[in-house]
Amino acid sequence: MISQLFDVITKLSSYAMVIFFAMFVYFKTTGKKGKYPYGKYALISLVLMAVFGTLFFNTPQGKNVIKKGNAEQEARTEKKAKSKQQTPTKTTEASVKQTLSTTRTLLFVHQTKFSSRGQVVTIEVTDKRDTKESFRLTTIAILKAIKNSKYQQFNEFEIVFNRNVGNGQKKTIVKSTFKKSTLQKLNLKTLETNELRDKADTYYESK
Repeated sequence: MISQLFDVITKLSSYAMVIFFAMFVYFKTTGKKGKYPYGKYALISLVLMAVFGTLFFNTPQGKNVIKKGNAEQEARTEKKAKSKQQTPTKTTEASVKQTLSTTRTLLFVHQTKFSSRGQVVTIEVTDKRDTKESFRLTTIAILKAIKNSKYQQFNEFEIVFNRNVGNGQKKTIVKSTFKKSTLQKLNLKTLETNELRDKADTYYESK
């Protein structure tokens, strides 16, 4: 009840301030003499609006109004930010190769091969010393790179990590396949390495 009273007084004070200020400006610009001190009344209305407005916004109802306003502002800001997001311009190959050349999840020298046949892309990484966990982390990095590229032309992505065992031989350590529909559903911001097996369409790790 008290919050409604503060709200009513605040609104009435704001209306009165506008009216009194308009009258003050009118008589001031026309040079006519007003019957009442409209400028003083406008100032008093402003003070009342500020005082009772502050009291209202400190009540539970007023705090809810502020909370609702903040939520609406955040929603508008998020919508505006999304509308400004640029459409990816890099090819999938360029995006993946850039990621693999700058990633810190692979500590040692590695070789990268990118190939495509029809609508299937294969990304093959070969090195001598990196761990399985490094390969899992890099898998997530590659998925992010794919999603930040013009990947819609492809339907399947195969990511392979090999161990160079010498004499031109290599052994597959981690291998996963993600269909485009699967990739589109993945939340890569929260994806953990221990979830790859369940999230991938196919997944293999050597023992």
